[in-house]
Amino acid sequence: MLVLDSAAVSTRGPRPDNQDSAVAGPQLIAIADGVGGNVGGAVASSLVVNWLAPLATGSTGEGADDPVRIVASANERIRAAYTERPRLRTMATTMTALHVDAQGLALLHIGDSRGYLLQDGELQQVSTDHTLVQALIDAGSLTPAEAKVHPQRSAVYAALHGADDDVAAVDVLRLDARPGDRVMVCSDGLSDVVPPAVLCDLLASDGTPAQAAARLRDAALAGPPTDNITVVVADVLEAGPDGGPVRVCTFGAATELREETAEALEAVWPGPVPVGLVQHRPR
Repeated sequence: MLVLDSAAVSTRGPRPDNQDSAVAGPQLIAIADGVGGNVGGAVASSLVVNWLAPLATGSTGEGADDPVRIVASANERIRAAYTERPRLRTMATTMTALHVDAQGLALLHIGDSRGYLLQDGELQQVSTDHTLVQALIDAGSLTPAEAKVHPQRSAVYAALHGADDDVAAVDVLRLDARPGDRVMVCSDGLSDVVPPAVLCDLLASDGTPAQAAARLRDAALAGPPTDNITVVVADVLEAGPDGGPVRVCTFGAATELREETAEALEAVWPGPVPVGLVQHRPR
């Protein structure tokens, strides 16, 4: 069975708040980029990432072998949150996750965050942006160069926002990953600023996943940046007799909880709020 040796970084960049959330663990890496203004985006991305987090160790009792079911449940929490607090009704979030199971590595994706696979020195984007400009590119109506300056280049047509049909839009793809590969998920604060060739060079450079993530963040900050920047990097390994690394960490809005965000999560979380949501709450 495969296992992920992962690390992540998240920074708000030029924005006043960080609405990105991420999780890094041995069986899951994921990024969620929240939208919705004020605290809405942070609430949406935090809900999704913290709901997915148990998949990082396979410790969830809610169908650990069915991540789509977990995503659907997280999406229901978004709906519950804005039902409880109507001013959050416009909130939504992207989600891009790589999940290890007995069959290998699977991508789950909705929105315009990105997933990448570095294999044999070549970088492949394994996710497809759910954006208007990507749809126009696919239809032959727009070139990639034109897409970069299109007035609606940031328009996303699919995301998790609590609607019944959101989960049907989630792409699920099996990846031909093997030990020795490196994978990455990131928000568009990285991929919109750092060119693919530079992404490949920085990912392929010697060093740990933590060092690679830091290099990528620094490249985006030098961009100059236009958004929050979050990146999760993982080396794909063969699990040893002990199962490999077990450390799981959340990043960004999922841990940098403003009090209002924490209260919104607590209002819709069934049972006790996970310790991770409480221990990081600002005092």
